[in-house]
Amino acid sequence: MTELWKLSATEIARMIETCDTTCEKVTAACLERIEAREAEVDAWMYLDPETALADARAIDAHTSGRLVRGVPIGVKDIIDTKDMPTGHGSPIHTANRPDYDAPCVAMCRAEGGLILGKTVTSEFAHMTPGKTKNPHNPAHSPAGSSSGSGAAVADFMVPVAYGTQTGGSIVRPAAFNGCIGYKPSYGDYNPLGVHDNTRSVDTLGMLSRTMEDQALMRAVTMGLPYRPIVPVSVFDLKIGLCRTPHWAEADEATQSNVEGAASRLSEAGANVTDFELPQGFDDLEEAFDVVSAFEFARALAYEWHNHRDLLSQRVKDGRLELGWRLSYDTYRRGLATIKDYRDRFFESLDGIDLLITPSANGEAPEDLTTIGQAHFNRVWTAMHVPGISLPLFTGSAGLPIGLQLIGHLGGDEPFLDAADAVFRALG
Repeated sequence: MTELWKLSATEIARMIETCDTTCEKVTAACLERIEAREAEVDAWMYLDPETALADARAIDAHTSGRLVRGVPIGVKDIIDTKDMPTGHGSPIHTANRPDYDAPCVAMCRAEGGLILGKTVTSEFAHMTPGKTKNPHNPAHSPAGSSSGSGAAVADFMVPVAYGTQTGGSIVRPAAFNGCIGYKPSYGDYNPLGVHDNTRSVDTLGMLSRTMEDQALMRAVTMGLPYRPIVPVSVFDLKIGLCRTPHWAEADEATQSNVEGAASRLSEAGANVTDFELPQGFDDLEEAFDVVSAFEFARALAYEWHNHRDLLSQRVKDGRLELGWRLSYDTYRRGLATIKDYRDRFFESLDGIDLLITPSANGEAPEDLTTIGQAHFNRVWTAMHVPGISLPLFTGSAGLPIGLQLIGHLGGDEPFLDAADAVFRALG
C-alpha cells in the first residue's frame, strides 16, 4: 500500500469514509514525515503533534459523511486559527492568539478537516523571507510569501495547504517547490481572518499535488456542493500563448518549456495562438505598485505606529515608506488605471479559453534571502482572474519549473477542468 503521507486529500477522505484507514493513522504518518524532513525544510511555524493526534481521534469518532473527513490541512500563518497562534511572520505577533477561526478554517473543520498546523510565511506576506528552504535543495529559495505551504505540500508533509497571493505568492511557491498552486477569481474565497496586504487584489488560494484536490477544497472553502473535475479534451480548447513584456527575463529553460508546451498542445489538437496583452502594460505595473504601497501601509498601520523597530528594514524601506508618502489622488488614479486595463484585458480575452505563460523567471534561485520576482504573476492578480501553476518541467539545476495558466474571471470551474486537461496532456 502507498504510504499514507503520499495520499491526496481526495484519497484520504475516501479511504477514511470506507474505513480503509483512519484520520489518526493518516495524521501520524504526516507527523512522521514532518519529523523526518522538517529539520531540512523548515516549513512549519506552529505544530502540536499531541493535539493533532487527539483531534484526529475525535474526527474518527464523530464526523462521518463530511467532504474532507480526516484530511490534514496546512494553514498559512497569516490566517486566523482559534487554537493556534497566528504570527504573520513577525516578532510583533508571536503572542497573537485569535479568538476565532477565519471562515476558510471554520469551513474545513465543519467538513471534517484536521488543521495540522501553521505554515511559514514571509513577514506580513511581503518580501522578507521566512525560515523555509526548498525541499528539492535546501540551498535554494522556496519563494514566498506562501513558502511553508508550498514546501510542505511538495515534500508530502500534508496533502493540501492554504496560501495567499498579492503578487505571485501562490503561483511562484508552487513553481519553485514543484506542486499545484491555484489562485481563484478575486473574492471567490472569503478573505475574512486573513491579514491584509493589498486588499484590492489579495486572494486566498490553495496548494495541492492533484487537480482533484483543488476541486475538493474549492467546494469546502466556498461552502458549495462538491463538483469533481469534469474531463475535457485539449482538442476543444482555444489557448493563447502569452509571453508578456517580461519574456526576456525568463531563462532559456523556461522559454523553451513554455513554447514547447504550446507546440505539444497544438499537436494534441488544441487551437493555440499567440496572445498579446493590451497596450499600457508599463502604466499598469506602475499603478499596481502605487495601489499596493498605499494599501499595504494602511494594513500595517498598527505595526508602523507602535512597533516600527520590530519591522524588517526591507519592509520599512520598501512599500511602507512609499505608501505613507503617496497622496489619495495618486492612489485613486492608480485604481482607475488598473480598472481600465482590466476592462480592456477582458475584451482581449474574448474567444480564448485560457492563456499559458511562465509561472516564474526560472528555477528557484540559490539564494535564501530572496523570495523571487512576481513579474510573471502580478498582472494576473491585478486582473482578478484565476491562475494556476502546474509542476510540469525541470530546469538545468534539477529543480521544478511550472507552467502558469490564466482563465476568465468567475469561470473557475471550467478553468479547473481545462487546467486538468492541459496537465494530463503535458504530464
